[in-house]
Amino acid sequence: MAVTDKPLLTIAVPTYNRACYLRRSLTSVLSQSAGYGDDVEIIVSDNCSSDDTVAVVEEFICAGHRISLLKNPSNIGPDGNFANCFQAARGKYFLLFSDDDVLLDGTLDQVIGLLRQGEFGVVHLGAYFFNKDLVAERPRRPKGKQVIYRDVAKFAGAVNIWFTFISCNVINRELLGDSVQLEAFANTNLLQLGWTFPAMFEAQQNAHLTDYLVAAQFDNSGGYKFCEVFGVNINKVFTVLQERYGYDGGVFEAINRITLKRHLSKYILAARNDFGTFHQEDFLQILQPVFRSYASYWVFIYPAVKWPLPLAKLWCKICRRFAKMAGTL
Repeated sequence: MAVTDKPLLTIAVPTYNRACYLRRSLTSVLSQSAGYGDDVEIIVSDNCSSDDTVAVVEEFICAGHRISLLKNPSNIGPDGNFANCFQAARGKYFLLFSDDDVLLDGTLDQVIGLLRQGEFGVVHLGAYFFNKDLVAERPRRPKGKQVIYRDVAKFAGAVNIWFTFISCNVINRELLGDSVQLEAFANTNLLQLGWTFPAMFEAQQNAHLTDYLVAAQFDNSGGYKFCEVFGVNINKVFTVLQERYGYDGGVFEAINRITLKRHLSKYILAARNDFGTFHQEDFLQILQPVFRSYASYWVFIYPAVKWPLPLAKLWCKICRRFAKMAGTL
């Protein structure tokens, strides 16, 4: 590594009262970062946990791992903790990594290798979800590849709603300068998009590593209204990015269309039986004011809410199949 006080990559882990998961997550990161020395900086930002989170981190530090531990004197909420991580980072590139996710073996080799090859705005990492056993539940599919995008719209279409998944987006902080105004994205549960999309738009190229590089604990978050966040709040973010930054609204409309077809409709069909860890909500009241101008809303969301559940599931499945055949999903 050249003599510099700036790491190539900062991996920051915001955490609150999940010591058991944090140990697993940090182990997966530190087992790979040790070989990169000062090229990789590790930060843990504790949001005033009442469990043994701090003790877990200090145990790693005592074992010789270099971790910067930030301790919030009070719980400032997830968005505030995300902002703490971003502002404390010194690396050229930044990865906000969830305290219950796992960085799979070999991931840093791929990421660091790519970052040393050229300049990227966002490098998006492939991920899968598991319930109990991340090895046994890994989906079977051919080995992934590196896809480099110089067209922002194509990159956004490939990643779409997964830009919201914090553990999968490596961001070039140097492209952002002083332009990031995170307060505009506060209280949305999507603060991270305030640096993710600007990095994507300002870059000459972005990359998608389609191999499985992150394993995420399934159904381990929630505590908010899904449709409100991924319908109302995400469009508040899009509005700020268009009006304040001048970014292409067509990119956001394309993400909305995929979200309606694939993610919101599937969630609604599942939530009609059980909201799980998410709060109950009135789907149409929340989504119709935002999406009523989208044909995808009337084709997917309205039937998913109003039709008898078996018929709604069959209809949405058929419509998704046609959308895939047409290349719009």
